[in-house]
This record gives sequence, structure tokens and C-alpha cells, in this order.
Amino acid sequence: MSFLDKAKEKATQLTQQAKEKVDDLKDARKADSLLDDLGRILYRQRTGRGEPGDEAAITELVTQLQALEAEGAPVLGPKPDAVAGTLPPPTPSSPLPPPTPS
Repeated sequence: MSFLDKAKEKATQLTQQAKEKVDDLKDARKADSLLDDLGRILYRQRTGRGEPGDEAAITELVTQLQALEAEGAPVLGPKPDAVAGTLPPPTPSSPLPPPTPS
């Protein structure tokens, strides 16, 4: 096997590993979003502001979370942004803090 063949094989392996990491992160973010929705509904219910359809929404969210978990997604793992080691970018609705005076 020539040097170029080995380099190509290694590049293919690294590409596959990177793709798997991205897929894992996408699954973790999806689970985090579902958990966030679930928490909001539960909080609304526990504070006396429940709405019709909350129970059905909870059932659907739990079903989706179980499906992700069955696929191997870390549903109860650390927050995805902590896993990625980066902070999420600021949203357009949240302006950057003012600069500190020097």
C-alpha cells in the first residue's frame, strides 16, 4: 500500500469519525430541545397554568425522547453546548453586552 493510499484511507476514517460526532451532537441538541419543551409544559402545569392538550403533548414528547434514546442518543447526558465545548452564538434578539470601560 503506497503512502497516498494510506493517507487517503486515514482521511476517509477521519471524515467518518467527524460525521459521527456531528450526528451525535445533532441528536443531543434535538433531545435537549424536547426536554426543554417538556420542562416548560410541566412547569406550566405545576404552577396552575396548564392548558388543554398538555397531557397529549407530554406523551408525544416522551415518545420522541424514547425514540432518540433507542437510537443511542444521550437523552439525559450533559447539555449539547457543554459537550461541544463552545458557547452558542448570541441570538439576534439578544444584543451583545456593552463594552466595559477601560
